[in-house]
Amino acid sequence: MRNRLVLALLAFGLVAASCGDDTSVFDLSVGDCFNDSEDLTQTEVSDQAEISDVDTVDCSEPHDNEIYYEYSMTDALFPGADAILGVTSERCLDQFAGFVGIDYLDSDLDLFPITPTSNSWAEGDRVVYCGLYAMDFSKLAGTMAGSRR
Repeated sequence: MRNRLVLALLAFGLVAASCGDDTSVFDLSVGDCFNDSEDLTQTEVSDQAEISDVDTVDCSEPHDNEIYYEYSMTDALFPGADAILGVTSERCLDQFAGFVGIDYLDSDLDLFPITPTSNSWAEGDRVVYCGLYAMDFSKLAGTMAGSRR
């Protein structure tokens, strides 16, 4: 089994610098494409950086990431970041093949969740977004829906 980097971008806090349209993470939806922030280092991403805005672009333009699934959590109390990440990673993985068209393990794409934080949860945020990106960190061209990539 190949080694995969699972990223957890939490939906509150760090304002990302952009070259396109800043979009609040609370306004994302399936099919939205966006670029990584130039201010966000790989170390910060893997340490679960908090973000509030992303640099959205039309999916026909080269881009770093695409939202392929979203759902709302129903827990009354904040279950904790680790619990959210565990459930979310599984749900994102379950939806991957249906969007891309091939199994996750056969793909050259990787996935990551954007999840609520305890602060955003207290404000009513329950939405989780599942995003994807190229494992070699190259730019994506077009939507990955049905790409069999």
